[in-house]
Amino acid sequence: MGPVGRALIWHELLERMRDRWVVVISILFALLASGVGLYGRSAEAEVAKLTGPSLVTLASLLVPLVALVLSHDAIAGERERNTLGLLLSLPVGRFEVVFAKLIGRSLALAVAVGLGLGAAIAVSDPDGARTLLALMGPTLLLGLAFLSIGLLISTVTRRQATAASVVVVVWFGLVFFYDLGILGLLVISDGGLPQSAVSALVVGNPAGLYRVQMMYQLAGPDVLRDLGMTTGLPGTAITWLLWCSWIVVPALISGALLSRRKVV
Repeated sequence: MGPVGRALIWHELLERMRDRWVVVISILFALLASGVGLYGRSAEAEVAKLTGPSLVTLASLLVPLVALVLSHDAIAGERERNTLGLLLSLPVGRFEVVFAKLIGRSLALAVAVGLGLGAAIAVSDPDGARTLLALMGPTLLLGLAFLSIGLLISTVTRRQATAASVVVVVWFGLVFFYDLGILGLLVISDGGLPQSAVSALVVGNPAGLYRVQMMYQLAGPDVLRDLGMTTGLPGTAITWLLWCSWIVVPALISGALLSRRKVV
């Protein structure tokens, strides 16, 4: 990445760290995560089976929201302020612009995730802290996937208000209604949907993949059977391929679309 791209990464990080919505949601995440950590400590229960799953549920709700808020105006905001043409007139490629914005905003996301989970780790006992530390990497992957999706939405929309509306719809769709849709398919098919198809649908959504992966890691395979999944998770290679696809493919499509569009 050239000097303009590196400068853009630094600029994006500083600008996003001052975004009041990101700050508010990050503080809320930190407070709720601290509350979960304190509850797990006071309950004197096994952290991996109490605090961990609770934090997984909390992170699967708030981290995608932080990521989408961070990314929804990446391109649409520049276009609406009439600064996109000026930015692209600099000696920097359009794919480079997209990935510089993705990297800069990813660093801001890492700070938000570190603040939230770090607060829970700080109030946990040493055994609990080690367990919760294992959440850090997968939670960042979840956030990066939604950050890349938000970047694509920002590229295909022309106004920030439109992009904000679309990311809210996507957040509700993938975080809340996706699982209800799978449940509806099971009801309509009267349970005839193959378990392999159910598992594929669940892990085909980054929020579902994160929840199932972390529940399996923290609480064991019994928790999946309790959720009605009798087939196992995909292998490590497939899991990494799914995460890489969710993070890289939307950003590549964003770069391709930006390269094909005429910017005035």
